[in-house]
Amino acid sequence: MNYKNIEKKDYKSSFEVSLDQESITKIIDQKITEKQPTFEIAGFRKGKVPINIIKSKIGPQVENEVLNDEISKNISEISEKEKIESLIQPDVQFKDSYNFSLSFFLKPEMKLEELKTSEIEKISADVTKKDIDDFRDKVRKEYYSLESIEVADDKSIIDFEIVNFGDDQKKIFSQKEVRIDFNTKTEEETFLDLKKALSKAKNKSNFNMSTKGTPIEGKIKDIHKKIFPNNDEELIKILKLDSVDDLNTKISDKLNEDVNYLQKEFFIEDLLKVLSEKKKINVHSEVVDLELKRKYQIDLSTLKDEHKDRIDNLKKLTSDNIQKDFIFSELVKYLDAKVDQKELQEHIQKYYGEKIDQRTAETAYGTLLRNKIADQSMKTFKIKETKLSLEDMMKKGSHNNESSTNSN
Repeated sequence: MNYKNIEKKDYKSSFEVSLDQESITKIIDQKITEKQPTFEIAGFRKGKVPINIIKSKIGPQVENEVLNDEISKNISEISEKEKIESLIQPDVQFKDSYNFSLSFFLKPEMKLEELKTSEIEKISADVTKKDIDDFRDKVRKEYYSLESIEVADDKSIIDFEIVNFGDDQKKIFSQKEVRIDFNTKTEEETFLDLKKALSKAKNKSNFNMSTKGTPIEGKIKDIHKKIFPNNDEELIKILKLDSVDDLNTKISDKLNEDVNYLQKEFFIEDLLKVLSEKKKINVHSEVVDLELKRKYQIDLSTLKDEHKDRIDNLKKLTSDNIQKDFIFSELVKYLDAKVDQKELQEHIQKYYGEKIDQRTAETAYGTLLRNKIADQSMKTFKIKETKLSLEDMMKKGSHNNESSTNSN
């Protein structure tokens, strides 16, 4: 790799980068060769497919993967050599596959030590016996057993089999055997058609109907009604628990876990808000515009005047979020917050199970890192204690989620 600085401003540093095409070609060839022993294609035995044929089939894909890896690696190398930390993800503009311009948007200096006396609100709530009783009543309305009945009504659950499960039917149903719950709240066309056709159907009967212009021939396997528990004893049977005390303990643990989660989320929100107000940074308009383009795919040059107010609001929101992200990254360094592999794996196993994708793993890591920042910041910054009821704390959590959704 060769690179040179082509622009230096107080908020940005840009480079012209040329990748070593010869070395990258060698890496691509090596990766394709490594795939030969397991590569299969019609007309050749496994492991005997000629390299030139493998290259014609997967060459572009391998080249793209190698180039992406090399570009990421070179960006990191330049950042390290030049001692640059970018406020947002660096901007890459390609001239061709092996030559590009690279712009870092420079982080301002921030001394969090000077802000340790900032007062941050720490909200807490006690889980009372009434909270546990109220939650147990809610659980009783959510859990039920099923009992077979002879004739369906508008609250039934019906299991049926599609007899004529052909290509047209597969466009509507993912599988031959279907369960439909008439208690579901939806205006989806197929659901409404099924509810209309089967709301008075008899158990074990056949039916014919049409939805989305497609004929459906079906056979009802069973019709159920929901049986809700009348008391705690019936509820613990459905939940397969040993006693009401066991149920109450699980409810208490769950509610306290919710309180702990919300406490940390509220604290982080207030921490970032207070520090952002105390230490405003100047986010250059080019940085804001680039983030707007990335997040909302908005090209500001094409917008008309009637969209100005909305764009101004989005710009302010984007600028505020960049500032908060910057402060959070500074807190990570200042508090030396780290998430080790063991606790990440334990968290994933507890909340997500064994098999997860990369995005879920990143979400889990982010949650743990925020928890670390909250825990350590509560010991570092000045605290203002606020006590809420559990109900008010949950309402505040719901309100914050709605505000976040609307702002996005």
